[in-house]
Amino acid sequence: MTTAARAGQFTGATDNAAKGGLFTDSKIDGIPDLVAADVASAQTSATTATTQAATATTQATTATTKATEAATSATAAATSATAAATSATAAAASATTASNATTSVSTNATNAATSETNAATSATNAAASASTASTQATNATTQANSALSSASAANTSATNAATSATNSSNSASTASTQATNAANSATAAAASYDSFDDRYLGAKSSNPTVDNDGATLLDGALYFNTTDNVMLVYDLGNTTWVRTTPTTTNQGHINTVSGIQANVTTVAGISSEVTSVAAKASLITSDFVADLNTLGTSDIVSDLNQLATSDFVADLNAVEGVKANVTTVAGVASNVTTVAGVAANVTIVAGIASNVTTVAGANINITTVASNISGVNSFADRYRVGSSDPGSSNDEGDLAYNSTSNLLKYYNGSAWVAVAANTKGIASGNVAEFGSGVADDDFLRINGTTVEGRSASEVLTDIGGTTATAATDEATALAIALG
Repeated sequence: MTTAARAGQFTGATDNAAKGGLFTDSKIDGIPDLVAADVASAQTSATTATTQAATATTQATTATTKATEAATSATAAATSATAAATSATAAAASATTASNATTSVSTNATNAATSETNAATSATNAAASASTASTQATNATTQANSALSSASAANTSATNAATSATNSSNSASTASTQATNAANSATAAAASYDSFDDRYLGAKSSNPTVDNDGATLLDGALYFNTTDNVMLVYDLGNTTWVRTTPTTTNQGHINTVSGIQANVTTVAGISSEVTSVAAKASLITSDFVADLNTLGTSDIVSDLNQLATSDFVADLNAVEGVKANVTTVAGVASNVTTVAGVAANVTIVAGIASNVTTVAGANINITTVASNISGVNSFADRYRVGSSDPGSSNDEGDLAYNSTSNLLKYYNGSAWVAVAANTKGIASGNVAEFGSGVADDDFLRINGTTVEGRSASEVLTDIGGTTATAATDEATALAIALG
């Protein structure tokens, strides 16, 4: 949604939609152009007034300068005129002196000539000063005229600047009025757009819960769902979004009905019969329909015809005579079903009836085994026979016979260890083999790999010794022999 224009802001006041413009309504289109033209005119007039005011200021400065120069020239001319008057006075004085001296021509002839010369010089100087004064006066007049012209031009420029300023002020006022009108139009356009934006929310991937301003959804609001590529309308009464086009499933139903429109027309022609059937709707269950479908098959019809024959009626009468037995069998129907399910096993047992009889005679032993079945099962877990060492369910102390290596092994808690055969003989790890002559209180003699029992006399003989009596006799005999 484009942000509404604010009063006094014309940045977005354009009819270019690509730049976010709001003025797309034919009634307000062109207002920005009028406002822009007035503003441009006001700006041009203001610029012209500023330029002309600057020109007037410059010309006024020039006029002031020229007037100053004229005053300076007039002062110089007055000074020159004063000098000329002074020179003229001097000349007159010299002439008077010359006239007074005429009576003493002889005495003052030289002085008269000198004074005359001085008077002529003074007259010449006075004439020169008068000429200079005249020239300076002329210059002053010229400068004064120039100053008057500059002042007049400055006055004209100032008048023009004032006029331009007035025009600029009028244009600015017009521009301000047009800008106010444009702002009002922009506000109205923004309000219209906001109203539209609240009703068409644009493209979204899921159902929105608020409008684009975060406000409550309006009844009839629209948006395009980009996930399902469908337009949805908001139902405020039920607070749900409703598709404006059917779903794929609903369209399938529509297509189906379209394909059976002839049948629909037919059903419409028997609407009264349909109404009658609808009154019995509670009876027309799925089971009822299934039963009707079943009864309607040719096999069922054939069976019904069979039931109507005299032979079948006779059979039914026979069943009537044994209905008590039938009732009994019906009471053990589950057992009958079970036996029927193991009919093959029953046949096998019948073939080994004598063995069954034998087993029945040993039922006490069987009972004993049954009462110790945990031990039997334990033995099966403790002793196993196989072509390789067991890899699982191994407990310390288990036994296993490996038929490949022909070894009996025991499990030590981490590995299977072969049970080695004992070797007879006297050596570390061997088993001693005792001879048949071993008795209590015997001495033991190692004879090869056999342990023999020996009596005291036998031990004495074995070691080549004598008895104590014999030893005494031998000692006596030795003493006699030695004297």
